[in-house]
Amino acid sequence: MDESVIEKIALEYDELSERKIKERDKRVASVYEKFPEIRVVDEEINNIGSSTLQKILKDPLDKSARSEMDNKFKVLKQKRKELLRKYDIPEDFDKPKYDCSICKDTGFVEGVGRCSCFKQKIIDELYRASNMKELLKRQNFDVFDMELYGKNKVSGFKRSPYDNMVFIKKHCMDFADNFDKPAKNMIFYGDTGLGKTFMSCCVAKRVMDKGYTVLYISAQRLFRTLDDERFGRAGERAKEIYGCDLLIIDDLGTEIASKNNPSYLFDLVNERYNAEKKIIINTNLNFEGLEKLYTARFTSRIMENFEMMLFYGEDIRKKKMFGN
Repeated sequence: MDESVIEKIALEYDELSERKIKERDKRVASVYEKFPEIRVVDEEINNIGSSTLQKILKDPLDKSARSEMDNKFKVLKQKRKELLRKYDIPEDFDKPKYDCSICKDTGFVEGVGRCSCFKQKIIDELYRASNMKELLKRQNFDVFDMELYGKNKVSGFKRSPYDNMVFIKKHCMDFADNFDKPAKNMIFYGDTGLGKTFMSCCVAKRVMDKGYTVLYISAQRLFRTLDDERFGRAGERAKEIYGCDLLIIDDLGTEIASKNNPSYLFDLVNERYNAEKKIIINTNLNFEGLEKLYTARFTSRIMENFEMMLFYGEDIRKKKMFGN
């Protein structure tokens, strides 16, 4: 993502903030027109402040002016509240109705920087081309079909595929619902077509609905971006890979092999761990396969900071396609 996209998002915030102010002004004008007594009270409240300020400036030691103002304010505020209640008008009718209560539609929070809503807009641009938002409409916990998993035990496993998925689903829902609390990262592993990508989308949707930023990225694109970062070509893309609240890496192990990939992956996991940022990894590789491809140093970090969730059973894609 280049700086022009950042500027475009910032401009959208300027336009949004301006629109909210205009909506507020229009709403206030409508209330004043229908109920002029409310306008009169508001004007009196504003005039009290102005006239009292003039008195204080003339004689800063005269405390009676401020006391008089406080008493008048109290009476007028009560009168205003009664009028609003009488006409069933919200007390905050004269305040802008912001989409984001945190940054008040500016995109920035004082002392913090970019608001989470601004960061999410950046990430939206990053995965817009992959139609991630459309994907989340089709892949979320609301449409998750547990009946696709067999209820008969499979040789070599203690649980049936169904019971295993009940366990994984509950763990993932807890992970998303308690996203603000410390928790281990997760690796979804197992053969193709068992629901790893679907489950990670379910978590992504639930986490995004809670106001956190999520970046869903393929392993191939991830390593390409990290390689670009090494040579100063990545810009905002790398920042969001490190900075988003939840990073989901899809199809780890299917990327083009490179001698740099193991160190890229270890450094990414390490930096996000130190920053208390969470990760979900989807892969067809088991623990031994991960160690062979990304070294024991990486799998040692996995043992410390990841829960490994094994997906097994029949190929769900084939089951959906052939209906058996």
